[in-house]
Amino acid sequence: MTGSSSVINSDDRRAGTLVVAEALRITGRNRRPVFGSAVLVGATALLVGGSIVAGAFAASWGLFLEARRAAELAIEYEDSYVAYADQWDSLVKVAFCVYALLLLVAMVSIAWLFTAQAVTVAYARERAAAGTGAATAPDTLTLRALWRRSRPHLGAALRVQLLTLVCALVPGLAGLLVLVVIESEVVPGVVWPTYHDPATVQFILVGRILPVVIWALGFVLMTRFSLATTVRVADNSSATAAMRRSWTLTRTARLRTTAICLLSTVAVAAAFMVLKGLGTYVAHWAGLLMLATTDDNVWVTGVLVIITPVAVALVLLPLALAPMGVLLACLCERLDGGKGGARQPPVRGAHVG
Repeated sequence: MTGSSSVINSDDRRAGTLVVAEALRITGRNRRPVFGSAVLVGATALLVGGSIVAGAFAASWGLFLEARRAAELAIEYEDSYVAYADQWDSLVKVAFCVYALLLLVAMVSIAWLFTAQAVTVAYARERAAAGTGAATAPDTLTLRALWRRSRPHLGAALRVQLLTLVCALVPGLAGLLVLVVIESEVVPGVVWPTYHDPATVQFILVGRILPVVIWALGFVLMTRFSLATTVRVADNSSATAAMRRSWTLTRTARLRTTAICLLSTVAVAAAFMVLKGLGTYVAHWAGLLMLATTDDNVWVTGVLVIITPVAVALVLLPLALAPMGVLLACLCERLDGGKGGARQPPVRGAHVG
């Protein structure tokens, strides 16, 4: 039994390595459609997301002015004050509206990215099957051709992302609910630690380990649906049918699928942290510009400086997400026996001048 398990694990590692190598090779050979689609997403997110954030600042401008006047008045009378004390509830309402709109932008962006990469991998399969010098080989995959081939799948791909998000929210909210219940001191014997009362074993088990286990189950659930967009591109199926097919494909390769998705997540998270660090330089100059244009209003400038590094990282993150989409598409085709490219109908005349 042990020998069989070790063979299976060895096969999974070997297959996972082959999938990663294949994804890197396809990404390298098709740099223009892979990273071109990422640049297109980043530019669109910058325009749309930037407009949403700018609208939120405009809607909250009076609140920032009130916060400044209240603070200056308190300082003048040598009274203590709390930042945004009277404006906090209104600012939170605006923030929740912005979060909802930005989440929709993110879902649309991810749907386009993963669809574009699935089409790129299918194109690479067609070209490899036909031979680069053959008369039947597909033409160059330009961004315009990539959009033409991806457009019929975008609606279903967006539904896939929304359904996956709903499925992931269940364990995500369940883990948060555990923390809220513990903080409310509803669970007998489990008390939130303080400076004087260190964490007990019961709190570590229920307040730390249990939420992590619940969130890990949510991550595994997401990995089971991670191939749905590629399935949609290959089979032209509905969103729910693609998700069922993804669940079936990953059933016999749970460990491999989870490992590849975890590797991709770590790589994307590392890229996000690096890009966020670079965004601090942008935040510095944006803060100076805001101070100069608002007569040194530190209240609105402080918010801008906080959100700018994250905004910069999110705008540039598609450059890291695009190779992840290629990797998932390659994994889907390998689990499906390499039939995905055969089911994707070739499109002649892909090159548009």
